[in-house]
Amino acid sequence: MRSTPQTYLIGALNLLRLHSMDRDRVDWPRAEAEAVRRAADVTAPAGTYSMIREVIAELGNPHTRLVGPASARAPLPASIDVPRSHASRGVAVVRVPGFVADPAGERRYVAAGVAALQAVEGQATCGWVVDLRDNIGGDMWPMLTVLAPLLGDGVVGSFSGPGVAPVTWSVRDGRALRGGSAPAAETNPVRLTRPRPPIAVLTSKLTVSSGEATLVAFRGMPGVETFGSPTGGAASGNEVFNLSDGAKLLITSVVDVDRTGRVYGNVPIEPDHPVVPPADAEAVAAQWVRAQGGCG
Repeated sequence: MRSTPQTYLIGALNLLRLHSMDRDRVDWPRAEAEAVRRAADVTAPAGTYSMIREVIAELGNPHTRLVGPASARAPLPASIDVPRSHASRGVAVVRVPGFVADPAGERRYVAAGVAALQAVEGQATCGWVVDLRDNIGGDMWPMLTVLAPLLGDGVVGSFSGPGVAPVTWSVRDGRALRGGSAPAAETNPVRLTRPRPPIAVLTSKLTVSSGEATLVAFRGMPGVETFGSPTGGAASGNEVFNLSDGAKLLITSVVDVDRTGRVYGNVPIEPDHPVVPPADAEAVAAQWVRAQGGCG
């Protein structure tokens, strides 16, 4: 039996009530009754979007959102931005952009990242700069795979949320793991000549969502400091629910936690070293890396 717009609306609100980490902010009996009242004469699911979005606004979480069918059906990009690197005076710089693509795109992204690290690893006698300033998010696991040699083996972070067991992020033998499984199929074979080098991580307001998760994986790691501008403020994880008309609900259910247990969320992450103007962040970070000593 085909659902009515009213049952569609109730179903969407139930998903928000059950899965949102911010669900306690909403008076659900009132919100549901008001939404159903307003939807009494609605004839199509799209007519309920405004009611759903108003309840999302009450949750107060900008990472939770409703994506309409047209946007949800948009094809994945045919071309992708991939990691790149360069080196100067003992400092290797690897730029890690956001990632949204299909499995073939994932293979290209990780292969480019491996090649980028291989190209400069021998020149990183002082240390590394990891540039996340343009990382607008997407799938974090290929990003962590590319950076696995710098992160080192072990737990690098986790997801945590109300009513759910924490899920760890870890690195083992060049693979990024979510709990005990590997979301990305690829392995990074690069091994560092200099173990535990100084690492500077660059951030900006464009560093958001999975870009922030990648940053969080470095937070609390010895020998790592951050430079640049505050991040975008969405260090949290979403569950994706497909609705009957092709729309999607992206519901924030967990927040990022670093290896020391520090909890993040939808507040910008401040850098250890603010840099003004932001364009100078790489030069300032490289200077810090060189100052740590141990350059071969």
